[in-house]
Amino acid sequence: MKNTGLAGRIAKAVKPHGELITAVFFDVDEGEEILRNGPDDIYVLDIVLLYATEPDFNAAALAANKAKEVIEDAFRTKLFDNQSKKWRNIELRYVDTISEEALSYRQFTLMKPWRIEHISLGADPQQPILAE
Repeated sequence: MKNTGLAGRIAKAVKPHGELITAVFFDVDEGEEILRNGPDDIYVLDIVLLYATEPDFNAAALAANKAKEVIEDAFRTKLFDNQSKKWRNIELRYVDTISEEALSYRQFTLMKPWRIEHISLGADPQQPILAE
């Protein structure tokens, strides 16, 4: 994802929302290690944006949905070919928004947290970092 510039686009989508979006999780290829056979053998990516339930649940849900739209648009713009209707390199299956109280432990164990410390530490004011 580094080569596509999408890591930066995700960071820009999440950063303005500070404490409202508490984590970003990735699920690549449903957690399976798959050998790739070239650039046409694409990765399948699911993204979950975890948002705070307090102090303002509605503001956090709204922030997560705004970030979701920006991320989906970035992936479509960079990696989806409208002519062939095919993805290049990475297929974004979905971006889901889930509150901290609704994420199950099972869901949590199946996904990898995206390390957003550089966003949290660079934010003004500094944002909390999700504990592992």
